[in-house]
Amino acid sequence: MQDIYADTVSAINFNNGMVRMYLVDLDPVEMSKEGADPSKIEPRLKDQIIMPLPGFLYMVSIIKNLVDDPKVQKMVEKYVELGLLPPVDTQAPQSDGNQSGATQPIAVNAAE
Repeated sequence: MQDIYADTVSAINFNNGMVRMYLVDLDPVEMSKEGADPSKIEPRLKDQIIMPLPGFLYMVSIIKNLVDDPKVQKMVEKYVELGLLPPVDTQAPQSDGNQSGATQPIAVNAAE
């Protein structure tokens, strides 16, 4: 089994029955520089995960169960209190009319 570390997902696209998730990270060399500000370091494209829609939807259900776990809820609350996460919005996200099945990506640099 291969372990892959990513700081986040920059975009998720759906096309021809396949879901593609783009994983990004912050360059550890840039992060280790004295005085580095993580908020000013550009994320870089790390890897991608490609899977069929049924597998993706099953993964989403597993993630929802994890997020709903009381232990995870307490951890999220602590992260919000510390300012590491924004306050959780309990309303469903509003559609921006984008019908392409794509999220709005963040700018990334290709991993070398």
